[in-house]
Parts: sequence; structure tokens; C-alpha cells
Amino acid sequence: MSRPIGINSEDTKKLIEDKAIKLFEVKGFVATSMSDIKTETQLSKGTIYYHFKNKEELYLFCIKQALNRFVNEWEELMVNEEAATDKLYLWARLCSLEFHNPLLKSVSEYMVATKKEKSFVVELFKPEFNVVSEIIKEGIYKGEFDPDLHVEETSIILLALISGLFDTAFLAFNTQEVKEALYKKAIDTVINGIKKI
Repeated sequence: MSRPIGINSEDTKKLIEDKAIKLFEVKGFVATSMSDIKTETQLSKGTIYYHFKNKEELYLFCIKQALNRFVNEWEELMVNEEAATDKLYLWARLCSLEFHNPLLKSVSEYMVATKKEKSFVVELFKPEFNVVSEIIKEGIYKGEFDPDLHVEETSIILLALISGLFDTAFLAFNTQEVKEALYKKAIDTVINGIKKI
């Protein structure tokens, strides 16, 4: 399919992304159609399909862009933190805010609908996993963390713990400050007690 005449490709792609995100957030992956996206963008189907071959490709693009924005925000803010532990606290705080993102909440629905393997999610969230792994490596190198910590296991536990605590905290704690205090306790428990698990 040739490129539509008179279309600024990057601006058009961004418009499609922005409108699609809103639809995926409200309707989820399954209920959102390419016709919905056509209506919202007021673009032709040909223009949309020029940029994205199907709804799944568009959805995954939106998810990856959201995760990239998270990592970029993390990289901007983490330069102000010296200690690896403080970097983990910052990461947990950003995660707690990111978990409110309705688009990312739709990943579970997408996984069920498309029957994706678990390894797909691992690959999708690899940039975030890498952030945590690098912090743990830095903490070991600086002597903040036990040198015998297993980086991969600790990273997985922290990712699972913080994402799981978000749901629990949402039910039990009503302020961001209280949630962040809970995340700090969870991080400290994992980092200080991982060898005993």
C-alpha cells in the first residue's frame, strides 16, 4: 500500500496512537475495532492501515510507547538519586503511578483474547525488568546490597511484588503517601531478606 499523498507521516501516526489509546483504555482490546479508530481519527482506513497492518499491531505499538515513556521518565528522574535503594524507591513510586494507566491494565485482556504465551509478557516488560536489574547490580557493586543476591530472581520478585501490592493497596490504602510507604517496606524486605527465601 502506498503512502497517502499530503500526509505528514509522523503526525498522522501520533494522531492514530493518541485516539487508539483512548479507545483501548475505555473499551479494551477486544471491543475496540479499526472502524472505531477510523471514526475517532477521521482518517481513511487506507491511511490507518498504511501505518498499522491491523488492530493488534496498533495495540502493541501503543503499549510499547507507554512503557517507553515510563522508562524515559525513570531515566530523567533517577539521575537525582545516588543510592541504589533510593532508585528502587523511585522506581516503585513511578510504578504505582503507572499502574493507574488503564491502557496497561488491558494487557491481561489482550493476553487472554490472543492466547499469547507467558514469554510474550516477559519480552514486553523487559525494559522495566532491565531497569530493576541494573539498580540491583549497582547496589551490589556499591556494597549497598548483599553480593550474593541473585539479580534475576530478585528483579522478578520485586516486579511481581510491586505490581501485586498495587491492587492490594488500592483496596486498603487511600493515599499515595501510604502506598509509597508500603512499597518501601516491601523493597526493604526483599532486598534484606531475599537470601532467606
